[in-house]
Amino acid sequence: MINAVILAGSDKNKSGTPYECKALIKIGEKFLIEYVLDAVCSSKHISRRVVVGPVQLREFLISRYPQVEFVEEDTSIMRNAKKAIEFLNDNKKILFLTADLPFITAEAIDHFIEESIKSGADICYPIVEKSINDEKYPQMKRTYGTVKEGTFTGGNAIIITPSVFEKCYSLAEKLVEKRKNPIAMARLIGPTILLLFLTKRLSIQKVEKRVSKVFKVKAKAIISTYPELGQDVDKDSDLMVAKFYLEKKR
Repeated sequence: MINAVILAGSDKNKSGTPYECKALIKIGEKFLIEYVLDAVCSSKHISRRVVVGPVQLREFLISRYPQVEFVEEDTSIMRNAKKAIEFLNDNKKILFLTADLPFITAEAIDHFIEESIKSGADICYPIVEKSINDEKYPQMKRTYGTVKEGTFTGGNAIIITPSVFEKCYSLAEKLVEKRKNPIAMARLIGPTILLLFLTKRLSIQKVEKRVSKVFKVKAKAIISTYPELGQDVDKDSDLMVAKFYLEKKR
């Protein structure tokens, strides 16, 4: 069993909700964060569930998800993650998810957790091949990077061992800032990685080895067949497309 943290920090207010919080945008029949909460609460591998976000979420959780704990947000994703780790005060691995994944399922989460535990790694990050994304969600736009094994996009999730968080904090904060720019991320990890990436000679294994060396941890990329892990809602256009797919499911 591991713990789960949903990062639901404040965002620009969008149409469809009276709240200045992206997690409380109404999309389909539910608020955006409810899709994530329902999946996390249905997972067979999660013990405690924590939401980090603005105070508006506290009453929402009390009324609809009393089994979910709440931590008031700080000023950045990394600071929110740190607050959650301190709040949990537990050695169990932690699954971090963003609150804007309208297609996420317990099955996708459980597969990621199971493969991460099997790997024995301190940090695990899901990646999904482009053809899988395109087949299931062709209208959802994603950022891709090409390596020897194929063209992949990253998920909006990560599993980490709490004890390694502090030593990863500084560089991880920079990587989070550049998460939509594969070239900038490769540059941060090292010039060799950047060169290999630009010349299409980079492999997943080389990235894992370099990240493990830089962070002084064991890092592993988990190849997932569940594109739901990465289909987030960043823009109004994403919101419109997500509503379209959810309508089709009804």
